[in-house]
Amino acid sequence: MYPKNKFSQLTEKSATDLAAELLPLSGANTLDVGCGRGEFSCYLSGHGANVSGIDPNPDRISAASTQARSMGLRVDFCEGFAENLPFANDEFDIVIFSNSLHHVDIEMIPKALTEAERVLSQLGFLYIMEPVPSGGYFNTAQPVIDETHIRSVAYDKMQGLDGNFFSPVQEVFVSTPKMYCDFSDFLSKQTARNPQRAKLYEKHRSEVELRFRRNAKNVPEGFALDAAIRINLFRKNGN
Repeated sequence: MYPKNKFSQLTEKSATDLAAELLPLSGANTLDVGCGRGEFSCYLSGHGANVSGIDPNPDRISAASTQARSMGLRVDFCEGFAENLPFANDEFDIVIFSNSLHHVDIEMIPKALTEAERVLSQLGFLYIMEPVPSGGYFNTAQPVIDETHIRSVAYDKMQGLDGNFFSPVQEVFVSTPKMYCDFSDFLSKQTARNPQRAKLYEKHRSEVELRFRRNAKNVPEGFALDAAIRINLFRKNGN
């Protein structure tokens, strides 16, 4: 679940660029599970994939649909849950969990992975991107949100895919440092992503600010916090 090398020794690459590099997107029927506000879905569509996105939050689905329309992209968004996908068997060439598998209810993760297998065509790809629960960014936000356990559970459940239905293709780690003008910018971006956490950040402000100053590296653009993501790519076995 953790890279062997230090974050500073990993290749720096964005999650979007890595997906375009690892996946045959052109013309592929692709499902983005836990699509949120649709940024990643739109990226995939812009790179030639035929994209469907699903998320349990209706406000996010509405925002995703608006964004796709504003970009002139045709992406089919719908409300729903990873553990009960409203799609036919063998419908997709690629199923993606981009920073979303650990957000599935812990007891539903195995069912979500079973559903991914069901809707994937033979020899289709399952692409799972998860943040590494370590590094300066994770440590700074840890007093407010610590997802070490759920990310560990998601990783363990994912390892069980290597068997009758899936074969692992590769596991890739890349560095994805987070850039901020200052601590206020960090707080603003954290609460903008999840306004419900604003009170928690206010409650733990002193500790979070102390961690920010300890972890952040001064760079020409401002301050950088180390972070990394892990991609696990599987291929569905044929009969």
